[in-house]
Amino acid sequence: MRGAREATRERLLRAAAALFAERGYRGATLRAIAARGRTNLAAANYHFGSKQRLYREVASSLFAALEERFERAGLRRDPEVLARLPRETLEDLLRSRIRALLETLLASPGLHGTIALRELCDPTPALREIARRFLAPMRSDLAALVKALAPGLSDEEALRCVHGIVGHVFFYRTHRPALLLLDGAGADPADAAERLAAHIAAFSLGGIERVAAAGGAGRSGTAT
Repeated sequence: MRGAREATRERLLRAAAALFAERGYRGATLRAIAARGRTNLAAANYHFGSKQRLYREVASSLFAALEERFERAGLRRDPEVLARLPRETLEDLLRSRIRALLETLLASPGLHGTIALRELCDPTPALREIARRFLAPMRSDLAALVKALAPGLSDEEALRCVHGIVGHVFFYRTHRPALLLLDGAGADPADAAERLAAHIAAFSLGGIERVAAAGGAGRSGTAT
């Protein structure tokens, strides 16, 4: 019996992820999710209680999977450790983090990327928890890496660099359909994430160095 309940729960989670990606949080109903999961509304309510709780679990599981990927690949390092690493290793870490994020966002069927974009552009009540549990630690990790690459940067400047890096990555997710049309391509090449990561890392490193060399120009503004 327990195995059957767990199987139903997993089907509901998969169905919910697909429908939240297709229709967004507001467009997907618990009844439609139950139907997609080959069960009924009573089972959906039994396992999750509400659409909001189900959405929180789906979104949290997607971001947790990205965190676990960083952990398994050794891409999360304490600032004290980063400060002792050679420049080449730091640059490799930056490229690898960017590549992991690109591979997640560009993956097919793209549930993580689509749900993440929907959440950022049309926030749900879950955003506060997602930001606290996942986005803030990820941003802090990347900011520590940026500061290790350019120790003279202020915290504010490092965060601006982080936002620039992440924005560059998301560009290739948000503009992907148009870029494929412009390039006359039906799909991304197999090595798209690797090539884009190398470009974004090189571009970002140049920007980080320029900001550091400017000696704190623009420090009077606020990080956004």
